[in-house]
Amino acid sequence: MKISTVFTSIAFIFALAFITNPVEASTKTSTTSKETPTQVEAKVREYFKNSPEMIEIARCESKFRQYTDGGTVLRSAGMIGVFQFFESIHTTGALALGFDLTTLDGNLGYAKHVYETQGTIPWNGSAACWDTTPTSTISNKPNREQLMQQIVILTKLITLLQTQLSLKQAGKNSH
Repeated sequence: MKISTVFTSIAFIFALAFITNPVEASTKTSTTSKETPTQVEAKVREYFKNSPEMIEIARCESKFRQYTDGGTVLRSAGMIGVFQFFESIHTTGALALGFDLTTLDGNLGYAKHVYETQGTIPWNGSAACWDTTPTSTISNKPNREQLMQQIVILTKLITLLQTQLSLKQAGKNSH
């Protein structure tokens, strides 16, 4: 088996690990209305009332905007919505979880999923705006659940690599 196939398989396992986490069904609903920045801010503040850093991230990323003044989905430099996800990177995973990044509810739900699995790390590019701690020790430190998820991913990778090596060895021995 080619090395590129091994890396493709590894990438698939990483993607699978992040898109198979269970998410509350209530967060998957979407809205069809075009909320104003004031409405978006209120919804973000309620949705992330126990995670103030996420409120600040939304403020910094989009100024609490899911939509432009013209009513279209906010897109900027390949990013989408209130939490400014890279559309080309996140759309597939978000849709697999039932989240439509073009809607406010979908953007919020996916942001919650990303935050619960990766912390604030995906938004580190804008940390100068939202991270008010002198040293970011709390928001970027993985919690126990995140560490366990990483261990599961690494275990899957080790198993995959062992299988790939076994297949490679079997192929060499059959010649």
